[in-house]
Amino acid sequence: MDANRRRRSRVDTHIAASFTVPGGEEVRLLVCNISLKGLLAVPEALVKTGATGLLRIALSPQAVIEIESRIIRSDATGVAIDFLPMEPESFLHLRNLVRYNAPDADQIDAELKHPAFD
Repeated sequence: MDANRRRRSRVDTHIAASFTVPGGEEVRLLVCNISLKGLLAVPEALVKTGATGLLRIALSPQAVIEIESRIIRSDATGVAIDFLPMEPESFLHLRNLVRYNAPDADQIDAELKHPAFD
């Protein structure tokens, strides 16, 4: 998608995450960039496009982001993951992570005034 059509700012990160599919298979990821709607990561192993599962990012023992997610693209350039609805506590941690890494934290809050979907 053209960057100008994105409704949520992406910020560069280099943090570890995991994606667990139903049945328990866990794939470790290195997150390249993240937004309030999804992320791009480099997986340790291949992940199937269309798979759904639980994304987990442990910022600290007390601050863990857990989001039901869907793989929307998986190829040689990485995995693109779309976030599904999440618990308020995970959203708060995600918002803080994105704001902390954004060049303009106020822009992140301004984006929340507009729907991310049509």
